[in-house]
Amino acid sequence: MLTEKIGTLAALTDPVTVNIDAPVTDLIQKIRKHKVGCVLVTEGDRLTGIITERDILLKVVARNVPFTEPVEKFMTRNPVTLGPEKSVGDAVKIMNEMNFRHVPVVNADGQASGIVSIKDVITLIAESFPQHVLNLPPRPHQKMAQRDGG
Repeated sequence: MLTEKIGTLAALTDPVTVNIDAPVTDLIQKIRKHKVGCVLVTEGDRLTGIITERDILLKVVARNVPFTEPVEKFMTRNPVTLGPEKSVGDAVKIMNEMNFRHVPVVNADGQASGIVSIKDVITLIAESFPQHVLNLPPRPHQKMAQRDGG
């Protein structure tokens, strides 16, 4: 499972993009419409940055910045990316070491082809081990005082 190539994942999240000079309002509309946790920032066809919900909260909302400001001011430039030939294990390692929830997947031309999210990894685990996941108690450490149900 961890050696599976990112490019072959069915659960890979499609990228939602916004142009580098778009206003923050466009970005927020895309997040709401597509129900995603991050948007990739592009200049032409090339990936130049990423902006997450956390970035919006900490860099825009918390500072009371006008939503007419360009996305470029708040994005993370040159984000860490993975190629489609990299493995799920590579994505998990980056997410764990760098405390990321999303890693863009780019092709050799620098164009975004997807985003690996922590949700994608969890979905892969759940699909790979359905019986184990479905049989886990909601809180493994919890012991019931009395049996519930029939």
